[in-house]
Amino acid sequence: MDRLRSALALSCLIVVAVAGAARAQTAAVESPPATGAAAGEPVGGASAGAPSAGSPTAVTGGGVESDTPTVAGVPMVDARQQDNRTARYGIGLRGRWATIPKWLLGIFLKEKQALSSYTLGIEGFRRSGTFDLVLGVAWQALSPPDGNWLGKGKDGLTETDYVQFRSLGAVSVDVAFMSRTELNPYVFLHYGGGVGIGITTGKMLRTSDGTPGCATAPGDTSKCYPVLTPPCASGPCSESALAGSEGFPDGPQRGSRFTDHNIPPVYPIVNLIAGLDFKIPNAGGLELKVDGGYFFPYFFLGAGTAYQF
Repeated sequence: MDRLRSALALSCLIVVAVAGAARAQTAAVESPPATGAAAGEPVGGASAGAPSAGSPTAVTGGGVESDTPTVAGVPMVDARQQDNRTARYGIGLRGRWATIPKWLLGIFLKEKQALSSYTLGIEGFRRSGTFDLVLGVAWQALSPPDGNWLGKGKDGLTETDYVQFRSLGAVSVDVAFMSRTELNPYVFLHYGGGVGIGITTGKMLRTSDGTPGCATAPGDTSKCYPVLTPPCASGPCSESALAGSEGFPDGPQRGSRFTDHNIPPVYPIVNLIAGLDFKIPNAGGLELKVDGGYFFPYFFLGAGTAYQF
């Protein structure tokens, strides 16, 4: 029994001694290094091995070195990382060549006229890191040339129309969500998409065609054209002849030009875009850009300029 008590007592003493040593070692690691007179150094001197004020590394509370450099105790952040964390704003101008190709219209129409036109717009953006939020306002000219139109599956002799667009266009407002990838310090790839609305302007004029040539060549305005009173000498009918026909019921046997109101005053926009941004050296936030994509209802190729404040 005495031997057991002695063994227990010795075990307790060993445990207490080990715990005390561990506590002392932890306190030594967590305590900051002594400086100045308290460490036995000359006044104003630096302790051996202690980091200076401009040291690129700093010792944290747990004794682990940090990768963030400090100056006079203030963490220094890389300028590019700091710029990426800060939201910046800018403004830009854009011009685009717009087209609605015949193959796209051919999904719904047998005879049609392709669009080749332009758009001009202004945009503002908020840039945060590699993400741009872009708000754009633009004018779009959407008037194809005068010509014959016929829906798929329709009778060319009785359902072909001579269609004219007068100042048809749209004012668009859209928002796009763009990502940017740095290819090199002066060239960035941008890509993304967005949504918006278009508000239409102008009008569409229609006159029924009815000459015999509409049965075999509904897309040829020299063979398929309206039967007017007084009649056209040949197709296509002149503007004065079409204007003089207005005010009567329109049909294949007697054409009468009228304004077709089957154009939506407002329509939705879906925007898909990709392109390149070019930073101009020594020009602050000035950028040039080229891009292409789809902006309902047309495809586009464009260029523009932007300035980031």
